[in-house]
Amino acid sequence: MGNPGSPGAPPAPREPSSPEPGSAHQARLIAELREELEDTNRGLIALHTELENARLAEARLAAIVASSDDAMLALDADCRVRTWNPGARRLLGHSERDIAGQPVDLLMPDAARGAFLAAVEQIRAGLRAEPHQCRWRRADGTEVDMAVVVWAMRDGDGTLIGYCATARDITHQLAAQAELAAARAEREVMAERDRIARDLHDMVIRRVFGAGLVLQSAAARLPAGETDRIHTVIDELDATIRELRTTIFELHQPGQKAASLRAQVLGETAAAHGRLGFAPAVEFHGPVDASLPDATAAQLLAVLREALSNAARHARATAVHVRVQSGADLLLDVTDDGRGPGPSAPGRGGLAELRRRTDRLGGTLDLTARPEGGTRLCWRIPLGRAEP
Repeated sequence: MGNPGSPGAPPAPREPSSPEPGSAHQARLIAELREELEDTNRGLIALHTELENARLAEARLAAIVASSDDAMLALDADCRVRTWNPGARRLLGHSERDIAGQPVDLLMPDAARGAFLAAVEQIRAGLRAEPHQCRWRRADGTEVDMAVVVWAMRDGDGTLIGYCATARDITHQLAAQAELAAARAEREVMAERDRIARDLHDMVIRRVFGAGLVLQSAAARLPAGETDRIHTVIDELDATIRELRTTIFELHQPGQKAASLRAQVLGETAAAHGRLGFAPAVEFHGPVDASLPDATAAQLLAVLREALSNAARHARATAVHVRVQSGADLLLDVTDDGRGPGPSAPGRGGLAELRRRTDRLGGTLDLTARPEGGTRLCWRIPLGRAEP
């Protein structure tokens, strides 16, 4: 065998060499760079997701603002309008182009302007502005009742940069509240009227009726010639009871007009007291005030005035009885105990004109002498007939 060191001998195998220090450093840098890129990619994905969620939230908010029926305004620090939603345009009539940059008090009368500026001052003082109600002015000059809320707009540092305002039309709400208040007031009035009616029926009528019975008992024990005055008083008490019952009936009628036919008839008879020297007796039968045309009621009152006037001027009556009855026909019956009508009375003076008006309504007007003395006027109108 040759010497390993001799020229003809094959070379001895080498031991594997360890990696060089520079290659290890490069591998480590590549791994760190790859990790940083993956972290960056994950951050970008998270940022994209966050931005997309914000965009969707902003789109939803914009849709709410655009579709709202309320007026929504964004104002700068000087209370000039910056944005103006479609609800504000529909409610107040101004387009965003016309109102942008204008002071918000352009929309307000003086009273509303003061309330709005008070809310702004509360916000500037670091307080929460309370909602308030006022009237805002539309583009056409009309005004609308509004519920207004004002709050602050601040930047990321908390600095006040403007205001937001929402105004809602509360016209129907206020009308409903007014109707509810009126209904409550009407219930209270009707409750009081019912109480008065019960007191009249349970106390006053019973006492008057009892007094009449006492007088009748006393008259029965007196000679026949000494009872005339007592019977006159008894008749007056009976008339008072009839009038009280009419008053009770009126008190029980809800929603009745202040100047009902019953009230007007009683007013006419009361007005005639001074001319006659006594109060006419009045009675009502049936739903006198129910669905009675105004023109027909006016004619009835005209006939009544004429009948009372004749009784006062010509008949020299000492008693007049008025009866108003409503059913298929409206009837006015006026009787007195005077001298009776003259032979030409039905066709003369005011009665002639009343008769012509009565004919146009399809009714009748009769003035006749009573067998027992005095006059009877009977006026009748069919209620089913349409007015001309």
